Amino acid sequence: MAQAKKPPSLKLTIKEPDEFITFSMRVLNFAQENLKIIITVVVAFLIAGSGWVYYQKQQVARQEKAAELYQASIGRFTSDIPGLLKELEVIVQDYPGTGGAVQARLLMANLLYQEKRYPEAAAAFEALALAAPDLQILVTENLSYCYEAQKDYLKAAAVLEPLVQQVNLPYQQELQRRQAMLFELAGEKARALAVYRNMLQTNPPAGFIPYLQEKIKLLEGEKS
Repeated sequence: MAQAKKPPSLKLTIKEPDEFITFSMRVLNFAQENLKIIITVVVAFLIAGSGWVYYQKQQVARQEKAAELYQASIGRFTSDIPGLLKELEVIVQDYPGTGGAVQARLLMANLLYQEKRYPEAAAAFEALALAAPDLQILVTENLSYCYEAQKDYLKAAAVLEPLVQQVNLPYQQELQRRQAMLFELAGEKARALAVYRNMLQTNPPAGFIPYLQEKIKLLEGEKS
């Protein structure tokens, strides 16, 4: 009778000790072996974090100081335009990128226009456009007036073109009317006529229609 075979004994294979180390143990070992590096990295992050907080505080302080100086300037120099312009220039130079500097630029440009210093006013508005792109519409309109005051009618009309093309702008037709008027002043009758015709075809307000029809009739008569 055949003997029953013994079940084969399970022989465990002894593995190298590091194969039994858990992930947590490996992390601890790495931390111990690289302690200096980890401390250096942590300290660097802390310094960067504190540096950012300091930077933010400095920015807030600059904003507040620029606003304070702006308010003080317009309070002191209401009747002394040259003195006010000098103080506004200081704010622009010393506190760039702040709301106070933007306000100072805008007031400077308007004061220069009022003083009939049109080339300087135009330059101030152009600088404002770079410093505050959100004010582009306001700047564009004012630039047009600056160029018109210098009798550069074509430039005054051309600068309005981006606004004239914005069909959703609430006062687009008023800008078109102004552009056409500037073309007339520049002697560009055909271009003025084209603008007036376009305005008439785009459902103008009822009160505007007689004006447009009269303009078109006059310009067509000059053209023939």
